[in-house]
Amino acid sequence: MRKDLLLELADFLEKLDPSRFDIRTWRRPTKNTVGFVSDEQLLTDSNTVACPIGWAATLPSWKEAGFYMGKLDITKDDLSHPLSTPYTMAIIKWNGNPDIDSYDAIQEGLDLPSGMAEVLFEQDNYADEGYTPSFVVAERIREFCNASEDELMDLILSYDEH
Repeated sequence: MRKDLLLELADFLEKLDPSRFDIRTWRRPTKNTVGFVSDEQLLTDSNTVACPIGWAATLPSWKEAGFYMGKLDITKDDLSHPLSTPYTMAIIKWNGNPDIDSYDAIQEGLDLPSGMAEVLFEQDNYADEGYTPSFVVAERIREFCNASEDELMDLILSYDEH
């Protein structure tokens, strides 16, 4: 498990301005779309927000480990509401296996036990799905990094609501 990357993200999230964090935020990767935020904008514009993985993708050590923001096309077939329109969203990818993305990329790239990426980063696995402060995510990351291997799977199961 890449505890070094996880703990660096926890340190970053603890110091992050709370108004710059929203675990529910998905970035759009193409200009001229609502929600578009480049990595550069995220780092330099004090009004932009991101989820924990959106922020992680801006950290140099995560980039060196092969993580980057890729694109995912949401097609008409993916949409449940007939009035919804297709769009493209940013999604975390990992150079080590470009065929996977999202939690699978985090899981494999950080060598995490099964289910741990979702427990750490999925909004539904936090008590208040509407608002979760960045320090709460940081605390959970530290809890998981400090758990023994024997405790880790029980810890994952205790948080996983799926």
